[in-house]
Amino acid sequence: MKQIALLGFGTVGLGVYEIINLKRGAFFSSNDAPAKVKWILVRDINKRRTYKPTDCTLTDNFQEIINDDEVDIVISAMGGMEPEYTYIKEALKRKKHVVTANKEVICAHIDELTNLAKENGVKLYYEGAVGGGIPIISSIIETLKINKITKIQGILNGTTNFILTKMSKEKADFAEVLKVAQELGFAEADPTADIEGYDVMRKICILASLAFHTHAKTEDVHLRGISNITLDDVNMADSMGYDFKYIGQALLKDDKYSISVTPVLLPKDSVMCNVNQEYNVIMLYGDIIGELCFMGKGAGKDATANAVVSDAIKAFTEEDTQKHINFNETAHSYGLSGIKNQYYIRATVNNYEQFESTIDCAADTIKKNNLTYTNSKVFFTTELINSSDMLALYEKLKTVSEDVFYARMEHNLL
Repeated sequence: MKQIALLGFGTVGLGVYEIINLKRGAFFSSNDAPAKVKWILVRDINKRRTYKPTDCTLTDNFQEIINDDEVDIVISAMGGMEPEYTYIKEALKRKKHVVTANKEVICAHIDELTNLAKENGVKLYYEGAVGGGIPIISSIIETLKINKITKIQGILNGTTNFILTKMSKEKADFAEVLKVAQELGFAEADPTADIEGYDVMRKICILASLAFHTHAKTEDVHLRGISNITLDDVNMADSMGYDFKYIGQALLKDDKYSISVTPVLLPKDSVMCNVNQEYNVIMLYGDIIGELCFMGKGAGKDATANAVVSDAIKAFTEEDTQKHINFNETAHSYGLSGIKNQYYIRATVNNYEQFESTIDCAADTIKKNNLTYTNSKVFFTTELINSSDMLALYEKLKTVSEDVFYARMEHNLL
C-alpha cells in the first residue's frame, strides 16, 4: 500500500482525505485500497477541529514527514508561496512524488520543479492548479504529443464569472453582486486576487508555459481587472447584443507569445458567453486537431480534490506521462504588438470641455466609430485597431476623464 503525506488540512486537504481514507472515491472503496493518507501536516496541532482524523497522524513538523521512508507521495494543499515551495522542493529531492494544486508556486517555478522531478526520477503533477475539476493540464500534455498549440482562451475564474453573470442577468451593480458572492462563499473577504486578475494570470501562465514549452512570466501579462465595470457598461453591452466575460488568453506566433487577462465583450449567442455562474471553460487550438473545448466547475472542495486525487493515482499507477514536456524554448513575449481588435470604450465627462477633449482624443486614433452620449458618459465602439494603439488611447483619455473603461470585442470565439 502506498503511503501519502498530506500537507494542509483546509478545504481541499479535507476533500482529499475524504476521497482516500474515508473511501468516497471508487478507486479506494475496497478493503485492500492501494493507498492511504499516513500523515497530515497542519500549522497548529492543538487547534480545535470540526473533524479530527483517527486513522493517520497529525503533525506540525515537516521533517517527520520528509524523513519517513515509507511516504511515497506528498500531496501539497497549503496555499501561498512559502513554506509550500520549500516543502515541494525538499520532497522531490528526497525522491517522493509530489501532487499540488498551488497555482502560485507552479506559475513561478514550473520549469525548475519539473526539471528537479526529472533529475530525481519522480513525478510532479498539478492538475488542480488550473480549472478545478476540468482535466485541462493532462489534456494539453496529451494534445502536445501530436499538435503544436498556438492559442489558449478561457474563463478561468469562477468568482469573476459568477459576478459578471449576476450583473448581466439581474442588472445589478458590481459592489452589490460582489457582496452577494462573498456571502455565498464564492468570493473571499479580500477578493483582490480574483477581481484584479492575479488568479487568472497565474493559471493562464501555467497553461502557456506547458503549451509553448517556455516559462511564461507573469510580468509579461497584459492584466486588467473587472472592478470598474459598471451597470452602465452592462446595459450598453446588452443593447448591442453582448455580455461581459473575463478572459485569459495566450497566443503563440512565430515562436513569440502574447498573454492577456482582460474583460471581453462576447456576442450573446456564442458558446463561451453562455458559460455562466461559477463554471469555467477553456479552449485550445492545435494545428492538427483544431479547436478543443473543456467546461466544468472551476473551483470548490470536491472539484479540486478530485483533480488532486486523480493526479495521485497517476503517480503510483502509471508511467510518467510528462516525459515529452520541457521548458527549453526561449520564446519571448511580443506584448500587444501587431494584435488587432475591435474595442468598446466608456468615458465619463462632467462638462462640455471634457466632452470635446474626449472626442478629440478618440479622433486621433479611431477613423470610424459609433458614438453614444447619455448620462454624462460617452460610449464608443471602434473599428479594428492595434491593441497597442488602444492602450495609448486609454492613457490619453485618462488625462481628460477620471473615469475611463475599455474592453475588447471578440467575435472569433466559439
